[in-house]
Amino acid sequence: MAEKDAGVPPKNLNGISRIGRGGVVVKPKNMKGTLRRLWKLTKGQRNGLGWILLLSAFASCASILSPYVTGKAVTAISSEDAVVWILYCLAGLYLCDWLVKFLQAFFMASIGQRVIHHIRKTLFDHIRNLPLAFFDRHRHGELMSRLTNDVDNISTTISNCLTLLLTYGFTVTGIFVMMLYLSPSLTFVSLLGVGFIFLLTRAVTKRTRKLFAQQQKSLGALNGQVEESISGLSVVKAFCREDEMEREFAKKNNELCRVSIQALICSGYLMPLMNVINNLLYVAISVLCGILFVNGKIVDIGLITSFLLYVRQFTRPFVEIANIYNNFQTAVAGAERVFEILDEQPEPPDREGAVSVDCSRGDIELCHVEFGYLPENPVLKDISLKIPAGTQAAIVGSTGSGKTTMINLLTRFYDVLAGSILLDGRDLREYRMEDLRKIFGVVLQDTSLFATSIRENICYGHPEASMEQIQEAARTVGADSFIERLPKGYDTVLEQGGMELSQGERQLLTIARAVLANAPILILDEATSSVDTVTEQKIRRAMLKICENRTSVIIAHRLSTIRDSDLIILLEDGRIAEQGTHEELMAMNGSYAQMYHTQTGVV
Repeated sequence: MAEKDAGVPPKNLNGISRIGRGGVVVKPKNMKGTLRRLWKLTKGQRNGLGWILLLSAFASCASILSPYVTGKAVTAISSEDAVVWILYCLAGLYLCDWLVKFLQAFFMASIGQRVIHHIRKTLFDHIRNLPLAFFDRHRHGELMSRLTNDVDNISTTISNCLTLLLTYGFTVTGIFVMMLYLSPSLTFVSLLGVGFIFLLTRAVTKRTRKLFAQQQKSLGALNGQVEESISGLSVVKAFCREDEMEREFAKKNNELCRVSIQALICSGYLMPLMNVINNLLYVAISVLCGILFVNGKIVDIGLITSFLLYVRQFTRPFVEIANIYNNFQTAVAGAERVFEILDEQPEPPDREGAVSVDCSRGDIELCHVEFGYLPENPVLKDISLKIPAGTQAAIVGSTGSGKTTMINLLTRFYDVLAGSILLDGRDLREYRMEDLRKIFGVVLQDTSLFATSIRENICYGHPEASMEQIQEAARTVGADSFIERLPKGYDTVLEQGGMELSQGERQLLTIARAVLANAPILILDEATSSVDTVTEQKIRRAMLKICENRTSVIIAHRLSTIRDSDLIILLEDGRIAEQGTHEELMAMNGSYAQMYHTQTGVV
């Protein structure tokens, strides 16, 4: 279907930057709006989230209260009984902390997986209802990435980052309140150190962001080189370009290594420097506390102990929150990419009063049809054509003339922009979509087989078919001979989706699938393009048999396969240039005759 790919650019991916400790951070475009949509999407799947919030508050209690209790223990050191009871309280506090964190993980595992299960199901259900035009605009690898990687990013954030972010948030708030309670003046000095850490982090990450962006670019170039080298290895070997390929790989690999070293060294400054500043802050507060104690400003040694422990704990959560927030941004950006797909319009619903197709005669008529994948670039221009029921019609023409596009319109993969297509006298859009597509037996240009048995692949469109019917369909197209040579015959599982078979064998299976469907209208798009001459003749004889008493539309480059067609349509530049039987077109001595002479060598 290369015709419709031209002029349709793939959607741009989100930009990538690196901050924090060097982790990749994909920045969201609208965090608040995306979070609101995510909250709405997961309605009914969040049961227990209130418990998570409450448990997060409890989980921070050990970090908030343990320094205060330790200070009390130091103050009461002269009273042995008091110390014992305080130590019991401290042990109980840490035991409760373990229990609370276990319950957090328990509840979060259930909530996180329910939410992700719901998001993944919603996304997959929406994707299967999208029109073919959507898949023509997007690379399949990108869609796979959104369905797997982006959803997994959301899952990781919900399961891990959310609870940590809540706990650290409560911890920082609680510690700050306790520090203010113990000594507002010492708290002010501590905040100066935290502010310096913040400025340092911002300065370092400004530099590392550029370096990690270069690293990502170099990594993408290297991955592209590896993919091209592996996929085109036969061509590389055929032209003896192994040395050039290795030199190109070494060049890109060296560049990635150089940039990565710079980025990691630069980002490696941050944590050691923050530890040094944190230690200096701790020493400064210790000295200040000592001075205040000596001068009688502070008389409670337990207060000093508690405050110093709080200072130790106060700065570290900020670093963790920054890294968690980076992961959170990546997850929200992934959610945005998921919502981009969910915002795509599904296939248009059936019209009100749409009729079912119980039995179709197969009478087709195109009335002044116009269509273009891009409105400004028409592919079909004012096509009018009648294909009476039971007619074997063939469509020929050069690449890009609109042959496959006509098939896409007949099966309503796309709708016409102007004019109409009639089936048995009714516009295609008046029929129920599901019923309409069941009356077509389709063999597309690209063979699509699934990682199931050959039997299941053949009966894909007719799952209730008996084994005798499946074998008869295979015999009709000449596929039974190679199937029976396989180790398990019709029960052979195509582990690689048919890649273990030749292209011609895969094509025969797709034709057998269409034959078994026994639809009143048969469409064959380049059905013999990938088979040898002997197999082509088998398929040609089979086509004559299976096309009896049914309407068939055949697209072919090999004109020898469609000589016996009742009607041959030649398309040129999106218009019908010639039509008639083979003998009539040869008598015209026009474009069709010239094509036939060129292919057969007959003058």
